[in-house]
Amino acid sequence: MPLQIRLAARCLAPAGAICLPRWVGLVVDPQKALGYQRALATFTRIVGEADSAPRLLQNAAAQVARVTHIRHTKVLRYRADQGDLLVEAGVGWKPGVVGHVCFAVDRHSAPGRSLQTGMPVVVEDIRHDSEYRYSDVLREHGIVSVLNVPIFVDGSHWGVLEIDAEEKTAFDEFDVHSLSIFANILGLSLAQRLAQAETLKAATDITGTRTHTEILLRELQHRMKNNLQVIVSFLALQRRQSSSEEARERIASVMDRVLAIGLAHDQLSFKDSASSVSMHDYLRALCANIDPRRPQVTIEMDVDAASIPLDRAVPVGLILNELVTNSLKYAFDDAGGVINVTFRINEVIGEAELTVADNGRGMGPTRKGAFGLRLVETLAGQLGGRATRPDVPKGTRTTVMFPYSV
Repeated sequence: MPLQIRLAARCLAPAGAICLPRWVGLVVDPQKALGYQRALATFTRIVGEADSAPRLLQNAAAQVARVTHIRHTKVLRYRADQGDLLVEAGVGWKPGVVGHVCFAVDRHSAPGRSLQTGMPVVVEDIRHDSEYRYSDVLREHGIVSVLNVPIFVDGSHWGVLEIDAEEKTAFDEFDVHSLSIFANILGLSLAQRLAQAETLKAATDITGTRTHTEILLRELQHRMKNNLQVIVSFLALQRRQSSSEEARERIASVMDRVLAIGLAHDQLSFKDSASSVSMHDYLRALCANIDPRRPQVTIEMDVDAASIPLDRAVPVGLILNELVTNSLKYAFDDAGGVINVTFRINEVIGEAELTVADNGRGMGPTRKGAFGLRLVETLAGQLGGRATRPDVPKGTRTTVMFPYSV
């Protein structure tokens, strides 16, 4: 009978991260454990030797592939300005994937769910799992099982470390915890590099633009993002434990709304100004992360390049989320259609206008989604504006107008 090892370990995640329970009585093959130990030792050495962040990320992907014997690994970086996850480094992927392919951060994206909740996500068979989207890239490479763990930098989500297997149920609990350690080491190294860059920037900054007030505002944004992540984690847990499909759907809707708020804070943090949000970037990021599960439905956008204060941007984002989600769920039959999103600023009269229109079946007496539409009217009132739904020859059009100020 081969020797077995029982392990117990504490969580190594940085402050703000949420990790899996401790290894209690976990039985591990000694050769597998030794392989991970050697890989971690090698990786900690490489971390100090890597002369650039891209090389560090590529080395991380290579080490994980080597120790797990999984052909496909990748490191994804969260881009706040785009609201997506970009494949920054990877092993085993065809040309055109690394540096180009992006994944959404909505709840139907496995890496997106890991980023949102700050927890590892394991999908045993993503081909047939209705909870998660089977992307074209994974399908093209024959991926079956996926394991995602979050990467934290200074307590904030930086991205995701992912391994993708071509066999069903390829990962065990030891893989999850070991990959989390890789991600934590990677996060600490990235944090050190960012700190060095900040120190250099401060030393060469002769304009005095980085005021104490700006630093405090950015710290406040950081704390708010962490709080939103805790809320999403709690909602995800409640959703998994619910036996009612209706309750699960309602909780999922709340998760989408929290994501909309989080994306607004990401846009705020990304800009030099700590007082406004780029609506062009924010609304596009929102629509990119509203999962239609309807490939035959297209979302077309025409958004003015304008910025508005955060406390007004969030209600606008929630309104957009409700209207687009409502159209995706209830407006179309199998033939699909188009959803048009426009955002206009009229500086002459000081008014902003958001319009969401679809060419679907129209509201009618049988169309669902009444709660979401009531929420739209409430949010429009919060903005000091109004929501109108004029009669149109085909489909549905909703326009929200509100006072514009910067």
